[in-house]
Amino acid sequence: MNTESEVQAAPTTTIQNKVLLVSFDKQPKLAKKLAQSADEVGEFVLEEAPEDRIFNFTSLKPAIDQAKEQGYNIIVAVEPEENKVSLVVKKGGVAGAFMVLNVHQVAAVLLQEWIKSKKYEGMHLLKSILMSDLLDVVSRKGNVETLDQIIPAGGLEPMFKETNAKFADLPVAAFNIDQQVMHSDLSFEDIVEQLVVLEGAQRVKELTIYDALLEVYYYNGFFKEKAVALDLSLDIHRKQLNKFMSEVRKSPKFLEEIFSVSAVTDFNKGVKKNILTDKVYQYPISGTNILKIETVEGVSISLVPSEDKLTYYISVRESVNTPERFEMANKALDQEIFKLVQYFNKKI
Repeated sequence: MNTESEVQAAPTTTIQNKVLLVSFDKQPKLAKKLAQSADEVGEFVLEEAPEDRIFNFTSLKPAIDQAKEQGYNIIVAVEPEENKVSLVVKKGGVAGAFMVLNVHQVAAVLLQEWIKSKKYEGMHLLKSILMSDLLDVVSRKGNVETLDQIIPAGGLEPMFKETNAKFADLPVAAFNIDQQVMHSDLSFEDIVEQLVVLEGAQRVKELTIYDALLEVYYYNGFFKEKAVALDLSLDIHRKQLNKFMSEVRKSPKFLEEIFSVSAVTDFNKGVKKNILTDKVYQYPISGTNILKIETVEGVSISLVPSEDKLTYYISVRESVNTPERFEMANKALDQEIFKLVQYFNKKI
Protein backbone atom coordinates (compact mmCIF):
# COMPACT_ATOMS: atom_id res chain seq x y z
CA MET A 1 0.00 0.00 0.00
CA ASN A 2 1.32 3.40 -0.90
CA THR A 3 1.54 5.42 2.28
CA GLU A 4 2.89 8.56 0.65
CA SER A 5 0.47 11.42 0.63
CA GLU A 6 -0.60 12.45 -2.83
CA VAL A 7 -0.75 16.22 -3.23
CA GLN A 8 -2.71 17.44 -6.20
CA ALA A 9 -1.51 20.64 -7.81
CA ALA A 10 -3.97 23.48 -7.65
CA PRO A 11 -5.52 24.17 -11.03
CA THR A 12 -3.87 27.10 -12.76
CA THR A 13 -5.93 29.89 -14.22
CA THR A 14 -4.61 31.36 -17.43
CA ILE A 15 -5.29 35.08 -17.66
CA GLN A 16 -5.77 35.70 -21.35
CA ASN A 17 -5.08 38.92 -23.17
CA LYS A 18 -8.10 39.36 -25.44
CA VAL A 19 -7.90 42.48 -27.60
CA LEU A 20 -10.74 44.17 -29.46
CA LEU A 21 -9.35 46.23 -32.34
CA VAL A 22 -11.65 49.13 -33.24
CA SER A 23 -11.42 51.29 -36.35
CA PHE A 24 -13.44 53.09 -39.00
CA ASP A 25 -12.36 50.48 -41.58
CA LYS A 26 -11.19 46.88 -41.36
CA GLN A 27 -7.55 46.52 -40.34
CA PRO A 28 -6.60 42.93 -41.29
CA LYS A 29 -2.84 43.61 -41.45
CA LEU A 30 -2.73 45.18 -38.00
CA ALA A 31 -5.05 42.53 -36.55
CA LYS A 32 -2.71 39.81 -37.86
CA LYS A 33 0.30 41.56 -36.29
CA LEU A 34 -1.43 41.93 -32.93
CA ALA A 35 -2.42 38.26 -32.97
CA GLN A 36 1.27 37.44 -32.51
CA SER A 37 1.24 39.21 -29.13
CA ALA A 38 -2.29 38.56 -27.86
CA ASP A 39 -4.28 35.41 -27.14
CA GLU A 40 -7.20 36.62 -29.22
CA VAL A 41 -7.85 39.63 -31.45
CA GLY A 42 -11.35 40.64 -32.50
CA GLU A 43 -12.29 43.42 -34.87
CA PHE A 44 -15.04 46.01 -34.56
CA VAL A 45 -15.74 48.54 -37.32
CA LEU A 46 -17.52 51.69 -36.17
CA GLU A 47 -20.54 52.50 -38.31
CA GLU A 48 -20.02 56.26 -38.10
CA ALA A 49 -16.93 58.39 -37.76
CA PRO A 50 -17.46 61.50 -35.61
CA GLU A 51 -16.86 64.81 -37.36
CA ASP A 52 -13.58 65.38 -35.51
CA ARG A 53 -12.64 61.68 -35.90
CA ILE A 54 -11.73 61.55 -32.21
CA PHE A 55 -12.29 58.35 -30.28
CA ASN A 56 -14.27 59.00 -27.09
CA PHE A 57 -16.79 57.19 -24.89
CA THR A 58 -19.73 58.10 -27.14
CA SER A 59 -18.12 56.81 -30.35
CA LEU A 60 -16.67 53.74 -28.62
CA LYS A 61 -19.80 52.76 -26.66
CA PRO A 62 -20.90 50.01 -29.13
CA ALA A 63 -17.42 48.48 -29.02
CA ILE A 64 -17.35 48.65 -25.22
CA ASP A 65 -20.69 46.81 -25.08
CA GLN A 66 -19.34 44.07 -27.34
CA ALA A 67 -16.14 43.82 -25.29
CA LYS A 68 -18.19 43.28 -22.15
CA GLU A 69 -20.36 40.62 -23.79
CA GLN A 70 -17.50 38.69 -25.38
CA GLY A 71 -14.89 38.95 -22.63
CA TYR A 72 -12.29 41.26 -24.19
CA ASN A 73 -10.03 42.90 -21.63
CA ILE A 74 -8.74 45.84 -23.67
CA ILE A 75 -10.02 47.93 -26.57
CA VAL A 76 -7.52 49.52 -28.95
CA ALA A 77 -9.06 52.11 -31.29
CA VAL A 78 -6.96 53.12 -34.28
CA GLU A 79 -6.92 55.25 -37.40
CA PRO A 80 -3.59 54.27 -38.98
CA GLU A 81 -3.80 56.77 -41.84
CA GLU A 82 -3.78 59.59 -39.27
CA ASN A 83 -1.51 57.84 -36.72
CA LYS A 84 -4.28 57.97 -34.11
CA VAL A 85 -4.66 55.56 -31.22
CA SER A 86 -6.92 55.45 -28.18
CA LEU A 87 -7.33 52.90 -25.38
CA VAL A 88 -10.15 51.54 -23.27
CA VAL A 89 -8.75 49.60 -20.34
CA LYS A 90 -10.08 47.91 -17.22
CA LYS A 91 -9.91 49.96 -14.06
CA GLY A 92 -9.27 48.30 -10.71
CA GLY A 93 -7.70 45.04 -11.82
CA VAL A 94 -8.52 42.43 -14.44
CA ALA A 95 -12.18 42.25 -13.32
CA GLY A 96 -12.72 46.02 -13.21
CA ALA A 97 -14.98 48.26 -15.25
CA PHE A 98 -13.89 49.73 -18.58
CA MET A 99 -12.42 53.24 -18.68
CA VAL A 100 -11.54 55.31 -21.75
CA LEU A 101 -8.07 56.79 -21.37
CA ASN A 102 -7.71 60.33 -22.66
CA VAL A 103 -4.96 61.46 -25.02
CA HIS A 104 -2.76 62.70 -22.17
CA GLN A 105 -2.96 59.38 -20.34
CA VAL A 106 -2.13 57.27 -23.39
CA ALA A 107 0.82 59.56 -24.12
CA ALA A 108 2.07 59.34 -20.52
CA VAL A 109 1.96 55.53 -20.55
CA LEU A 110 3.79 55.29 -23.87
CA LEU A 111 6.42 57.88 -22.95
CA GLN A 112 7.12 56.19 -19.62
CA GLU A 113 7.46 52.78 -21.31
CA TRP A 114 9.85 54.16 -23.91
CA ILE A 115 11.99 55.70 -21.19
CA LYS A 116 11.94 52.54 -19.05
CA SER A 117 12.98 50.38 -22.01
CA LYS A 118 16.30 52.29 -22.28
CA LYS A 119 16.23 51.63 -26.03
CA TYR A 120 15.95 55.24 -27.13
CA GLU A 121 18.93 57.08 -25.68
CA GLY A 122 18.94 60.79 -26.48
CA MET A 123 15.22 60.77 -27.31
CA HIS A 124 13.52 64.09 -28.04
CA LEU A 125 9.81 64.67 -27.52
CA LEU A 126 7.83 66.81 -29.96
CA LYS A 127 4.44 67.67 -28.52
CA SER A 128 1.53 70.06 -28.83
CA ILE A 129 1.58 72.88 -26.28
CA LEU A 130 -1.89 71.65 -25.29
CA MET A 131 -0.66 68.28 -24.08
CA SER A 132 -0.54 67.68 -20.33
CA ASP A 133 2.28 69.17 -18.26
CA LEU A 134 2.69 65.63 -16.95
CA LEU A 135 4.69 64.83 -20.10
CA ASP A 136 7.17 67.57 -19.21
CA VAL A 137 7.68 66.08 -15.75
CA VAL A 138 8.11 62.52 -17.11
CA SER A 139 10.51 63.82 -19.78
CA ARG A 140 12.60 65.79 -17.33
CA LYS A 141 13.03 62.78 -15.03
CA GLY A 142 13.84 60.57 -18.00
CA ASN A 143 16.38 62.99 -19.52
CA VAL A 144 14.19 63.55 -22.58
CA GLU A 145 14.31 66.99 -24.19
CA THR A 146 10.85 68.39 -24.98
CA LEU A 147 10.05 70.46 -28.06
CA ASP A 148 6.72 72.29 -27.71
CA GLN A 149 4.88 73.38 -30.82
CA ILE A 150 1.49 74.67 -31.89
CA ILE A 151 0.29 71.68 -33.88
CA PRO A 152 -3.08 71.85 -35.69
CA ALA A 153 -5.44 68.91 -35.75
CA GLY A 154 -4.05 66.30 -38.14
CA GLY A 155 -0.83 68.28 -38.48
CA LEU A 156 1.63 66.13 -36.55
CA GLU A 157 3.26 64.30 -39.47
CA PRO A 158 4.88 67.26 -41.30
CA MET A 159 6.23 68.70 -38.03
CA PHE A 160 7.44 65.26 -37.00
CA LYS A 161 9.31 64.83 -40.30
CA GLU A 162 10.92 68.25 -39.91
CA THR A 163 11.98 67.51 -36.31
CA ASN A 164 13.18 64.03 -37.23
CA ALA A 165 15.37 65.48 -39.97
CA LYS A 166 16.84 68.00 -37.53
CA PHE A 167 17.75 65.26 -35.04
CA ALA A 168 18.53 62.57 -37.59
CA ASP A 169 20.86 60.64 -35.31
CA LEU A 170 18.52 60.65 -32.31
CA PRO A 171 15.10 59.10 -31.64
CA VAL A 172 12.10 61.43 -31.80
CA ALA A 173 8.69 60.73 -30.28
CA ALA A 174 5.66 62.95 -30.91
CA PHE A 175 2.14 63.50 -29.57
CA ASN A 176 -0.69 65.76 -30.68
CA ILE A 177 -3.84 66.72 -28.79
CA ASP A 178 -6.01 64.88 -31.37
CA GLN A 179 -4.68 61.38 -30.44
CA GLN A 180 -1.87 61.36 -33.03
CA VAL A 181 1.31 59.57 -31.97
CA MET A 182 4.56 58.92 -33.85
CA HIS A 183 8.05 57.59 -33.12
CA SER A 184 11.08 57.68 -35.41
CA ASP A 185 12.17 54.15 -34.48
CA LEU A 186 8.72 52.59 -34.57
CA SER A 187 5.97 52.21 -37.14
CA PHE A 188 2.41 52.99 -36.08
CA GLU A 189 1.73 49.23 -35.98
CA ASP A 190 4.76 48.77 -33.71
CA ILE A 191 3.41 51.37 -31.28
CA VAL A 192 0.01 49.68 -31.13
CA GLU A 193 1.66 46.31 -30.62
CA GLN A 194 3.70 47.71 -27.73
CA LEU A 195 0.48 48.69 -25.98
CA VAL A 196 -0.94 45.21 -26.46
CA VAL A 197 2.28 43.64 -25.16
CA LEU A 198 2.20 45.96 -22.12
CA GLU A 199 -1.37 44.93 -21.33
CA GLY A 200 -0.37 41.26 -21.58
CA ALA A 201 2.57 41.79 -19.23
CA GLN A 202 0.33 43.61 -16.77
CA ARG A 203 -2.28 40.86 -16.82
CA VAL A 204 0.31 38.28 -15.80
CA LYS A 205 0.52 40.32 -12.58
CA GLU A 206 -3.30 40.58 -12.48
CA LEU A 207 -3.01 44.25 -13.36
CA THR A 208 -3.87 46.31 -16.44
CA ILE A 209 -2.53 49.34 -18.32
CA TYR A 210 -4.61 51.43 -15.91
CA ASP A 211 -2.25 50.30 -13.14
CA ALA A 212 0.72 51.32 -15.31
CA LEU A 213 -0.89 54.77 -15.58
CA LEU A 214 -1.30 54.95 -11.81
CA GLU A 215 2.39 54.18 -11.45
CA VAL A 216 3.18 57.17 -13.69
CA TYR A 217 1.01 59.33 -11.44
CA TYR A 218 2.60 58.00 -8.25
CA TYR A 219 6.08 59.03 -9.38
CA ASN A 220 5.24 62.25 -11.20
CA GLY A 221 2.04 63.61 -9.68
CA PHE A 222 -1.58 63.18 -10.73
CA PHE A 223 -2.49 65.60 -13.52
CA LYS A 224 -6.14 65.90 -14.54
CA GLU A 225 -7.19 67.72 -17.69
CA LYS A 226 -10.40 69.09 -19.13
CA ALA A 227 -11.17 70.90 -22.38
CA VAL A 228 -14.11 73.32 -22.44
CA ALA A 229 -15.56 74.90 -25.59
CA LEU A 230 -17.49 78.19 -25.62
CA ASP A 231 -19.50 79.60 -28.50
CA LEU A 232 -18.18 82.90 -29.88
CA SER A 233 -20.63 83.29 -32.75
CA LEU A 234 -22.08 86.47 -31.20
CA ASP A 235 -20.05 89.65 -31.47
CA ILE A 236 -20.64 90.50 -27.79
CA HIS A 237 -18.98 87.22 -26.76
CA ARG A 238 -15.94 87.87 -28.96
CA LYS A 239 -15.56 91.36 -27.48
CA GLN A 240 -15.82 89.99 -23.95
CA LEU A 241 -13.13 87.40 -24.68
CA ASN A 242 -10.81 90.00 -26.25
CA LYS A 243 -11.26 92.21 -23.20
CA PHE A 244 -10.50 89.35 -20.83
CA MET A 245 -7.36 88.25 -22.70
CA SER A 246 -6.16 91.86 -22.90
CA GLU A 247 -6.54 92.21 -19.13
CA VAL A 248 -4.61 88.98 -18.55
CA ARG A 249 -1.77 90.23 -20.75
CA LYS A 250 -1.61 93.62 -19.02
CA SER A 251 -2.25 92.74 -15.39
CA PRO A 252 -2.77 89.03 -14.67
CA LYS A 253 -2.82 89.62 -10.92
CA PHE A 254 -6.55 90.37 -11.13
CA LEU A 255 -6.96 86.59 -11.44
CA GLU A 256 -5.81 86.18 -7.85
CA GLU A 257 -9.42 86.31 -6.70
CA ILE A 258 -9.46 82.63 -7.62
CA PHE A 259 -5.77 81.53 -7.72
CA SER A 260 -2.19 82.80 -7.38
CA VAL A 261 -0.73 83.39 -10.84
CA SER A 262 2.92 82.39 -11.24
CA ALA A 263 3.45 82.89 -14.99
CA VAL A 264 1.68 83.92 -18.20
CA THR A 265 2.89 82.86 -21.63
CA ASP A 266 1.72 85.01 -24.54
CA PHE A 267 2.16 82.95 -27.69
CA ASN A 268 1.18 85.96 -29.79
CA LYS A 269 4.19 88.03 -28.69
CA GLY A 270 6.42 85.05 -27.95
CA VAL A 271 7.08 85.98 -24.33
CA LYS A 272 6.68 84.33 -20.94
CA LYS A 273 6.38 86.53 -17.86
CA ASN A 274 7.21 85.23 -14.40
CA ILE A 275 4.70 87.09 -12.22
CA LEU A 276 6.56 86.28 -9.02
CA THR A 277 9.82 87.91 -10.18
CA ASP A 278 8.50 90.26 -12.92
CA LYS A 279 11.08 88.80 -15.31
CA VAL A 280 10.14 88.41 -18.98
CA TYR A 281 11.62 85.64 -21.12
CA GLN A 282 11.57 85.17 -24.88
CA TYR A 283 9.50 82.14 -25.93
CA PRO A 284 10.36 80.28 -29.16
CA ILE A 285 6.75 80.35 -30.41
CA SER A 286 5.11 83.60 -31.54
CA GLY A 287 2.38 84.92 -33.80
CA THR A 288 -0.51 82.81 -32.46
CA ASN A 289 -3.29 84.23 -30.28
CA ILE A 290 -2.98 81.75 -27.41
CA LEU A 291 -2.48 82.49 -23.71
CA LYS A 292 -1.30 80.06 -21.05
CA ILE A 293 -1.83 80.93 -17.39
CA GLU A 294 0.09 79.01 -14.73
CA THR A 295 -0.43 79.18 -10.98
CA VAL A 296 1.52 78.55 -7.81
CA GLU A 297 -0.90 75.72 -7.01
CA GLY A 298 0.08 73.79 -10.16
CA VAL A 299 -2.95 74.78 -12.26
CA SER A 300 -2.55 75.75 -15.91
CA ILE A 301 -5.17 77.14 -18.29
CA SER A 302 -4.54 77.57 -22.01
CA LEU A 303 -6.95 79.86 -23.87
CA VAL A 304 -7.22 78.98 -27.57
CA PRO A 305 -9.70 81.16 -29.50
CA SER A 306 -10.79 80.59 -33.08
CA GLU A 307 -13.16 82.61 -35.25
CA ASP A 308 -16.36 81.31 -33.66
CA LYS A 309 -15.22 79.28 -30.65
CA LEU A 310 -13.01 79.48 -27.61
CA THR A 311 -11.51 76.26 -26.29
CA TYR A 312 -9.72 76.46 -22.99
CA TYR A 313 -7.69 73.60 -21.60
CA ILE A 314 -7.49 73.20 -17.82
CA SER A 315 -4.87 71.09 -16.07
CA VAL A 316 -4.81 70.59 -12.29
CA ARG A 317 -2.34 68.59 -10.22
CA GLU A 318 -2.18 66.66 -6.96
CA SER A 319 0.25 64.25 -5.31
CA VAL A 320 -0.86 60.61 -4.95
CA ASN A 321 0.89 57.46 -3.74
CA THR A 322 -1.87 54.87 -3.24
CA PRO A 323 -5.03 53.81 -5.12
CA GLU A 324 -7.11 55.14 -2.23
CA ARG A 325 -5.34 58.49 -2.30
CA PHE A 326 -5.82 58.58 -6.07
CA GLU A 327 -9.59 58.21 -5.77
CA MET A 328 -9.74 60.98 -3.16
CA ALA A 329 -7.58 63.28 -5.29
CA ASN A 330 -9.63 62.48 -8.39
CA LYS A 331 -12.83 63.71 -6.70
CA ALA A 332 -11.11 66.76 -5.24
CA LEU A 333 -9.68 67.76 -8.62
CA ASP A 334 -13.09 67.35 -10.24
CA GLN A 335 -14.42 69.94 -7.80
CA GLU A 336 -11.47 72.23 -8.48
CA ILE A 337 -12.02 71.99 -12.24
CA PHE A 338 -15.74 72.68 -11.78
CA LYS A 339 -14.96 75.90 -9.89
CA LEU A 340 -12.52 76.99 -12.59
CA VAL A 341 -15.04 76.30 -15.35
CA GLN A 342 -17.66 78.32 -13.50
CA TYR A 343 -15.23 81.21 -13.09
CA PHE A 344 -14.08 81.33 -16.71
CA ASN A 345 -17.57 80.89 -18.12
CA LYS A 346 -18.65 83.86 -16.02
CA LYS A 347 -15.70 86.06 -16.96
CA ILE A 348 -15.60 85.32 -20.69
